[in-house]
Amino acid sequence: RASEMARMCLALALFVLQCGIANAVPLAFAPGLENDAAEGVRTDFGFDYMHLVQEWPGSFCDGKRGCVWPKFPPQQDGFLLHGLWPEFLNGSWPQFCDSSSPYNASAIKDLLPELHKYWPSLVSPDQDSFWAHEWNKHGTCCEKLTPREHVYFQLVLLLRSRFDATAILANAGITPAPSSSSSDETAPGTTSWRAVKKALDGAFGKAVEVGCSRDAKGRLQLSEVRSCYAPLSSARDAEERGEEEELRVGKVGVGKLTCPKEMEYGSCKGPDEPLLFPAFHPALP
Repeated sequence: RASEMARMCLALALFVLQCGIANAVPLAFAPGLENDAAEGVRTDFGFDYMHLVQEWPGSFCDGKRGCVWPKFPPQQDGFLLHGLWPEFLNGSWPQFCDSSSPYNASAIKDLLPELHKYWPSLVSPDQDSFWAHEWNKHGTCCEKLTPREHVYFQLVLLLRSRFDATAILANAGITPAPSSSSSDETAPGTTSWRAVKKALDGAFGKAVEVGCSRDAKGRLQLSEVRSCYAPLSSARDAEERGEEEELRVGKVGVGKLTCPKEMEYGSCKGPDEPLLFPAFHPALP
């Protein structure tokens, strides 16, 4: 009788264990963002999503801090990359995650022409130190998605090419001022947060973030756009989300995501406040 009771207890324990496993909530998924709840965000990569940050050089350079123009001129009349940053949904972010994987300039030698063109530093003449900072601080925290330095930098360049903010805005009739002297609110080179958002959201297919700054005279200006992406663990993951095949580098893929702060326009003062869209570089004719 005792042995029969023991067998019954064992069977019950196995049943409970099996039910628990079958009904467990996968820890690899975090709650989705607004408008993306059905898609979910994977957290088994060490972060929830990624920000691709592009900055307008004219706005960066005509601030009080100024800029250091690169020795190798970047692309003309285009947003420049600031970085691809892993983030958490709670507003924090990982950084400097792997000291055993320091930046290696030779690993991205073949990407230098594109890096100089689209991802130069506007602060230091030493471009390598800037790219080293981006890899050491942000790239090492993406190693579960982009395990090698080359893949990380390649993914950044790919995402920029698939989200050409300058071309999108131009197609919507939003273009920078022909010179740094434009200050008339009705002149070319003037826009608004709402107009920029409408153009970028429509072309990207998900809501992005738009940021502003003030120039040396205190005038509001368009300065930054951020698009967001969720890491994908497999081609099946991408297929289930209906993602574009071209957002992949080999087996590494990401999916477009609605940015968590896409409705914030505080840095732009108001959604319809006139914003300057200054010339590509104030020092250029």
